Amino acid sequence: MILIATVIAAFVSTYGYTNYFGPQTVIQTNSDQNCRQGNVLDGVDRQARFKVLSTCQAAVGIVHEMSKQDDGDYQFNLEVNDQYKKLLNDANNNQVNGMLVIEIIPKDQNSNLVEVPKDGDKIEAVGAWVTDTPHGWNEIHPAWKVTILH
Repeated sequence: MILIATVIAAFVSTYGYTNYFGPQTVIQTNSDQNCRQGNVLDGVDRQARFKVLSTCQAAVGIVHEMSKQDDGDYQFNLEVNDQYKKLLNDANNNQVNGMLVIEIIPKDQNSNLVEVPKDGDKIEAVGAWVTDTPHGWNEIHPAWKVTILH
């Protein structure tokens, strides 16, 4: 019985590490100057929980629900312009009021490419377009370029 419990515990911990807590390397495939080169998830907490849909994606919209998370990320929801609605999935529509989740990680918060927005700002965000698999919704995470549009 102890052997079975040990095997199950080992499986669960390995699965959790591999699919949630562990590192993940996803190398940039786009040479555009707005795209971060190297591992696009560098500096992201719990990288294995993300499925990368695009290594470099832009989105434009209005900022809602800006907050600072326990891991240090700025997180907000972006009411995207119509041309970016293709970035949303059913989980975005059902759980996040039809908005795209954006996260600015601590590594990028003092970058000259990132303006930390406030609620109501119209912005363009550029970063890795991912599915946050525990939640199911799509995000730009990390956003390594954020510009407040005037």
